[in-house]
Amino acid sequence: MAFGLPFILLVPVHAKAQEQSIQEQIKASQSGQTIKLNEGEFEESIVIDKPIRLVGTKDVTLTQKDSSSVITINSNNVVIENLNIMHEDHSNESPAILINGHQNSLQQINIDTNSYGIQLDEANDNILSYVNITGNKDKLIKERQHGINIWKSHNNEIHHSTMSYVQDGIYIEKSNETKLYNNTAFQSRYGYHLMFTKNTVLEQNDSYENISGLMVMGADGTIVRDNTLTNNLENIQSLGLLVFDTINATITENNIVNNRIGIFIENASNNELAFNKVQGNYIGMQFKSAENNNIVHNSFIANVVQAQAKESSKNHTNNNYWGDHFGLDITGDKISDLTYKVDPFFLNITNEYPPFQLLFQSPGMVFLEQLIHTPIEQQLVDQSPLMENPLTNSNNLYQNQFSILLICLSIFMLSIVIIYLGVKVNEKV
Repeated sequence: MAFGLPFILLVPVHAKAQEQSIQEQIKASQSGQTIKLNEGEFEESIVIDKPIRLVGTKDVTLTQKDSSSVITINSNNVVIENLNIMHEDHSNESPAILINGHQNSLQQINIDTNSYGIQLDEANDNILSYVNITGNKDKLIKERQHGINIWKSHNNEIHHSTMSYVQDGIYIEKSNETKLYNNTAFQSRYGYHLMFTKNTVLEQNDSYENISGLMVMGADGTIVRDNTLTNNLENIQSLGLLVFDTINATITENNIVNNRIGIFIENASNNELAFNKVQGNYIGMQFKSAENNNIVHNSFIANVVQAQAKESSKNHTNNNYWGDHFGLDITGDKISDLTYKVDPFFLNITNEYPPFQLLFQSPGMVFLEQLIHTPIEQQLVDQSPLMENPLTNSNNLYQNQFSILLICLSIFMLSIVIIYLGVKVNEKV
């Protein structure tokens, strides 16, 4: 019996088609659609021109090594979440993310860049949250770009984000109604830098180890509340807070500690500074050509030079607490009846003769200060200094007073017992 050759059916095998690029997925998507990116590294630049939601899964990284942005948003109502971005721009001019649209939301974004992190260009009503931007720490500060750069963009909100090793953490120019809260900026030039803005709000932000913590310039209606500006000492010009050419700012409840200059107010007027903690700075507060500012209920403690004024004699500087003031309260209203004059003698003489810094608080320096007084126009006067620190927690104060009362009562009761026992012993004798 003859057998024929077996019939072999050859089915062509096609290689799995390459996954679409992100840009191809965006092009194929519909408005309102969500694009989920699989884990991996994508080396491409993308432009989003429709309202979509772009979401990364674990360890999704977009990389770019040319002069273009990694992501450009030219639409409104775009949402981007959970992405890592590696951006290396040899021209040092393009941002990792460029936003030209309105009402967009970016969150959980990590950016490593040698250029700008995020730039808002005439883009309004956007929200950036939980964004981490790291610049090139091997570059000089003057060669870096800003972490977040906001230009002619209004009513934007940035919160719970961190900027480091950039030029300025957040730079805002000609933009109004910006809200910054719960952000951190360090190892940069200015942590936060405002230029020609209106009604900017900064609350509960941290700025440390920068050249300067916060600069407010050419601004109107700025609110700076409950921020922490510390250890800004990188340069001889380092500041905690600089208020320059600014009006109608409200600066309250901030911790301004361990900076070279705590607060510097120059060419500024009609600003309110209240309930701020200014402590451990080389110069606590400095005025230059500033008038009609209200400085009240602040706490100045352990600054080498508490304050200095130059061409700034028309400011209200009463009712503050000065840690080195030995007051006298005759009336019991917790306000000293002795005027406190801030004489920056040590600052003036060490500026002229730097080696004299070695004589800080020496008997000879104290003696010289009594003989040589700083000109009146450079002295800051508090006509009614506070006897108690206005920043002391009232609950803690009450608890301390209650503890003292208990101790006194205990001592009193113990004394009565001792006296009573002594009398009984004498009666028996």
